[in-house]
This record gives sequence, structure tokens and C-alpha cells, in this order.
Amino acid sequence: MTNIFAYEAEMQEWLSNALKDVDGLGDLISNIETISEAVASNSSDERLLESFRVCIKSLHITHVMSENENISVNDQDILKPDFLLYAPETESVVIVELKNLEQTTRQAGTEISAYACEVRSSVPFIADGDMVSVIVSPFWPTLLKHHVRQEILWQGRNVICLRPVSVDNDVRLEILDPSELRDDALELRVPPEYLGGYQICLYDDELYSQSPDKTRLDKYMEQFKTALNAMASTGARLNSHGFAFLWRDRWELSLAPYSITTINFAPFQSVERFLHVEGGSLPRLFEQLRAVIREYCPMGHGEALSNISRSADPFLQAVCSPRYEGFMHWGGHRSILTSRADLVAFVAWGRFQQLYYDRLSREYEAGNITVSSADPEIGLEIVDQVIDNTYEFVDLTCAGMDDEDDEDKS
Repeated sequence: MTNIFAYEAEMQEWLSNALKDVDGLGDLISNIETISEAVASNSSDERLLESFRVCIKSLHITHVMSENENISVNDQDILKPDFLLYAPETESVVIVELKNLEQTTRQAGTEISAYACEVRSSVPFIADGDMVSVIVSPFWPTLLKHHVRQEILWQGRNVICLRPVSVDNDVRLEILDPSELRDDALELRVPPEYLGGYQICLYDDELYSQSPDKTRLDKYMEQFKTALNAMASTGARLNSHGFAFLWRDRWELSLAPYSITTINFAPFQSVERFLHVEGGSLPRLFEQLRAVIREYCPMGHGEALSNISRSADPFLQAVCSPRYEGFMHWGGHRSILTSRADLVAFVAWGRFQQLYYDRLSREYEAGNITVSSADPEIGLEIVDQVIDNTYEFVDLTCAGMDDEDDEDKS
């Protein structure tokens, strides 16, 4: 890629002057129409395209609020975004970060995140959806691409990637093809071990009485569904990714007529994916992460999942005794649901929610207008589509232990 500007200051000066002659930053983008016509090949590409399109809406008319000026509310801190723009059409704040050296581009994502946090210090109620991040660079190394992808796919933020190009002897900006941000190793097809959770058993203490009624909790069905919605709301607020099933237990001996299977991504389980990349180098933190995994066996039952589950307590504890049981990965829970569960309702958050709503939209478009907004059968189909049961998962809690033992003996 040819570097049009010798220095970053030269790029800053060009953009400063160029913005004075146009209505908005979008007027400087040469291929803006191609994004509106682009067709995604999978759900991840669709989300990347959506991010770019959302950003474009805020670039047609822009007002420069600051240019390389300190925006920190604390005089002792220095936070100077290259440009801070206001988009009156969408009432959004646009943060523009310029990078002109390949060695420093990896910092762009981190800097934009810091600027976004500082904008919230001045505009505390601004939502992520009302903030747009623009990164302009001739170089797009892997680390920066991964950061942008993480921000868009997993944090739900709006980022657009631009590079300066020469068009008819003039400098313009060009939107990166979303396929350049693709990372097939991180597509949303994962082994069941990447998802961890537990079963919230809704015990009915009155089943210990002389006249037990296994149907007593049936009348609280709407209350249980509200508990599910509270969990989904908390999961979304935490930028987490997971789902929950409410189900009736067919096992006659069970003292918990209903259960809620609650599942979230187990982030440390995905570290093993680096071992599947042929000829790929392991990240610097890999050995440290593997040591943590071997020592502590993190299975995804962390504070995020606990917060999600606790949000259901106000709706459950008044009518039953919820208890957490069955701490394991999704594969084990899937077997339980298959063998003894009558599925009642489903909710999701994060990427699973997006996939679920996409499916519901298609169902309604096809004329299936009676499909429930919490349809558990469709929910199970969505989860099954994400799971890759052919993936050979490497358990890092024991991977390579035999070799180490042999070395110790020698």
C-alpha cells in the first residue's frame, strides 16, 4: 500500500482543509455507494456491513467540534483526538483517529476507546449507538483489524475503517472491504466447550408437604418468563453473549418442576484455538494463559454469568427456591434438555440475540405470524447452528501434561 502522506501531521492538515470545503466527512469517501450495494456472505460480514452503514449515516453532514485539542475534563490529563465531529442528522458524536505509520496503527483502536470514555465524561447519557468511530490509516495490520472486529462484533460498537487513496490526482478516502476484517478462526461456529453454564433448578418446597401438587408453579409462568427477560437485559448491559432456556422437568422424582438452563461464552476456553492454526505463531500471552487455565480451570462460570442469573432472583425467590446446579459446558446441558425437558421459553443476549431476532424476522416474513417471541424450539435451532460438534477441542487443563511429566522425570 502506497503511503500518500509523509507524516501524520500532513494527513491532519489535509483533512482539516478538506473538511472546510465539504458538507461532511462522507463527501471525501470515494466508494461510499459500494457499501450500500454490498452483500454479506455470512452473519459476521452482515454485522460489519451494518456498522459501516450506520457510521456513514453520520458522515454526510459533520461539524468540527475539536481538532487535535485536549477534551479531558481533568486538566492534568491529555486526551487529544485528531478530530471530534458532530453529526446533526443523527445527533451523534464522531471520533476520527488518524494513523500514518504501520508501527503505530495498532494503537488507534485503544486510543479511540479512551476518547469515547472521555466524551461520556462530558455527555454522560450518550449511548454507544450515538457514537461513531472512524479510523483512517494507509496500513491495517492484523492487531488493529482484530481490535476493530472485536469492537464491532462483540461489543456492538459502530466503527468504520478508511484508508487514504489517490483518485484522479486528488486525495480521497476509501472504505475497507469488510472481508479484510474477516477472521475465519473467529467465526461464530464454536465447539460446545466454548459455552459454559448451569441449571437454575426451581425447587418447590411444598412438594415436601402431605399433599404435593407438581402443577403448583404453573400459575407463575409469566413471572418465570419475566425472570428470563431480566436475565437477557442484564446480559446485554454487560456486553455478554449467551442464552437461557426455561423448561419443565419430565423426571418424576424431581422436586424442581421447572429449571432455567443459563449459558454464557466461556472466554478462556477459546484460547486453545491458536493451536489449530497451521504455521501460526502463538500470542505472547499464550503460555501465561495456559498456566492460568491449568491451575484454575475457568469454565465460564464467572461474575458476568452470576450477575445475569442474580437478576432473575427477585422474580423467582418469592414463589420457589432457585438453586444453581450442573456446572458444565453446553454439551452436557444439551443432553439434559434432549432427554428430560419440555421446553417452555427462550431468551438470548449479545450475538445470540442478534441471530435469534434475524431468524424470527425471517419467520414472520414467511407468514409464520404466530411464532412466539420466546420460541424455545427456534432458540435451540439457533444454538445448534452455532455449535460445531466436529471441532477437535484441545483441553488446555491437561494438554501437554504428559510431555512435561516426562521432562520432569528425565
